[in-house]
Parts: sequence; structure tokens; C-alpha cells
Amino acid sequence: MARGHWLDPLARKVLQAMGDLPADAPAPTMPSASTSAPIQEPEWFLDVNRATAEQWQRLPGCTAAMVDLLIRLQQGGVQLSQADDLFQLLELPPALAARWRPHLIFHWYGDAPSLTPTAPIDLNADAAPILQKALAWPPQRLERLIQERRRRPFAHLADLQERLCLPPQTVEALIGRVRFGATRPGPSLPPGR
Repeated sequence: MARGHWLDPLARKVLQAMGDLPADAPAPTMPSASTSAPIQEPEWFLDVNRATAEQWQRLPGCTAAMVDLLIRLQQGGVQLSQADDLFQLLELPPALAARWRPHLIFHWYGDAPSLTPTAPIDLNADAAPILQKALAWPPQRLERLIQERRRRPFAHLADLQERLCLPPQTVEALIGRVRFGATRPGPSLPPGR
């Protein structure tokens, strides 16, 4: 079995442990100094939806602010279903995302999410009618969002969840669909809505 097999490293290790795939052949080594070292597989894995702060800190470039955001979302019951959601949430540069990817495992606990790609909406700036159409929230929840963003723009999903008391399923549905780039408050809902 060549090291460049199409299976990801974890799946390959599981199949090898079950005896369905032969063990990897040792990488050939050459005495030449110009030869690069064989690619190393990660020695540890991180279950994204159950990781502790200490586990997150093992990832290169994972800042205290990132750890705080991830732990707050986890405590709020939010789960991530794929690496791209995590990278987008943390706004990771591609080089850092590539270094994290081999260590990440995404186990889903409970019902699986629905993945429907849409253009992201700005919860701090988009007009109320746009938010109402995109989010399909009850009028009271949308009005609360407008009031809260007038007080102070939302910083990230954990801030949104905490300030609006949103259930985990609602926050999970927003991952990859919203952004918090603008800091100016948008117009309020029309009266009677």
C-alpha cells in the first residue's frame, strides 16, 4: 500500500487495524542529504466537537481567542460538520488550515446537519428584510437581533448565541451562512412586524 493512497490517514489506519488493508510499507530512505524526509502522518487527532481547550492549544497557531470561541460554541451545544466550516469560522489562512487538517476528526453527536450552501449574510449590517428572508426567524427573534446589534455589533457566533439565547440547532444552521464583518447597525424592522 503506497503512502499516497486516496484514503485519508485515519480511514487507512482503521482499515489496517481491522485487517482489510495491509500495513504501510516503510518509506524508503536514501543516504543523500538532498532527499526530503518522508511525509509524517499526524501522531494525534482532535475530535472537533468534543475537544478540550488544551487539545485545541496543541494545534499550531491556535490563539486563546480561537480556543475561547470554540469552547463557548461547544458549551452552547454547537457542532461543526466539516473542516471548511471550522476554517471559515476562525478565518484561518490556507497554510495554517493545511497544517490543522490532518489532526481533525468530525464526529457528529445527534442528528446530522443539512448542508445547503448560500451566500453569507452580514448579521451586523444587512437590512431587516434581507435578514428576515434569509433566516426565516420568527419576528420577535429578528427584532431582538436588530436591537442587540444596535447596542453593539456581534463579534462571532458564540456572541450571537449568548446574547439572543439561541438553541444549538439554530446556531449550527448559521455556520457558513453568516458573517460579522460590518460594524454599523442596519435598519430596524418595519412597525408591526
